[in-house]
Amino acid sequence: MNKRLLACFGLGVSAVGLGISLVWVNLELVDLSYSIKEMHDVLESEQKLKSKLEVEHMNLISPYHMRENAADLDLHPPVRGQVRILGEREK
Repeated sequence: MNKRLLACFGLGVSAVGLGISLVWVNLELVDLSYSIKEMHDVLESEQKLKSKLEVEHMNLISPYHMRENAADLDLHPPVRGQVRILGEREK
């Protein structure tokens, strides 16, 4: 009788321990899922920003935009003799 009571008590304590462990694992899973979702959102926003910056970069270096800026700054193509080509010196 005493052994049965001790065995039932041991099984009860084990069941409570397993239940608490299961709750803890579920809490960790929820926390990890939240962290992954947060990182995914950050990654997505960074990718959107990168796309916008690439479009802006391409716009700024487009020939049309360059010609407009050159005209605003009163710049024009070089005349003969203004261009110097730098390279290796001849020996």
